Amino acid sequence: MNARFLSTFCAVARFGSLNAAARHLGLSSASVGEQIRALEKDLNARLVSRQGRGIALTEAGHAVLPATRNVIERIDEISQIAQLDQARGRLRVGAVSTATIGVLPPALQRMAHYPNIELNVYPGSSAHLYHRLEQGDLDCVITGRPSFALPKSMAWHPIRKEPLVLLCSADLEGHAIERHLAAMPFIRLDRNAWAGQIVTRFLEDRAIWTKELFEMDAPATIVILVARGVGVSLLPDWGIAEPAGFAIRRLPVGNPAYDRHVGLIGLRNARTRLIEIFAAALRFGADSDPVTGKQQGS
Repeated sequence: MNARFLSTFCAVARFGSLNAAARHLGLSSASVGEQIRALEKDLNARLVSRQGRGIALTEAGHAVLPATRNVIERIDEISQIAQLDQARGRLRVGAVSTATIGVLPPALQRMAHYPNIELNVYPGSSAHLYHRLEQGDLDCVITGRPSFALPKSMAWHPIRKEPLVLLCSADLEGHAIERHLAAMPFIRLDRNAWAGQIVTRFLEDRAIWTKELFEMDAPATIVILVARGVGVSLLPDWGIAEPAGFAIRRLPVGNPAYDRHVGLIGLRNARTRLIEIFAAALRFGADSDPVTGKQQGS
């Protein structure tokens, strides 16, 4: 029985279409169909049937799917074990936008010490990346800690804490955060974003009413708008840099209850060791200068 055919069957079951499975696997639809038919011949059972423009699993297909997924995972695990002390394999990493310009660059520099680990990085929002992690499209995600409990199939690897700050233009005088929020136009981090939920909690706890101008899940754009004097904002401080030609002020809210806890959510699977190595590199990167990559204070 061909393990590659088993993987193809899992892809067809997931996407419900030969064409979609083919795109995911980088194969032609004809090749996917041939592999499914070969697997059905090996098992002496029909696994899929046409349903409109898609594909549905037969009763036999539903019956063998859990065992098939388990076999694929075990094969992957055997491949990792066979490497003995060598860290080797592919790691699919999701990263929120602030991580791609904060902890990720020095961590990737650190990962150069592991030339046999292939890293593929995919940007996106926390919620979108977490969904891809659930679907098995990613192995781990750099993000803020979610407000809900993680399933047992996932592990949390802490990296650092990012304090919540009021961001305003350099010419805005005074340190009264609540007064600035009440008086100035407010550029809000998307309240559906995980970091945006921290902002919402802060505003509600303090009973602060803001004059909202924009709402977006684009922290880097918010920084530029604030620097241009368009308004003020509340953001986790990921190491916010001043846009070229502009000056900004950061006023910490001064309460660790509103810190964003940044970490790596990783699947507990055959790539756990690779995820742990990457998490260690991220922690190293969190303590490094974002420009030089050298450890701060050294």
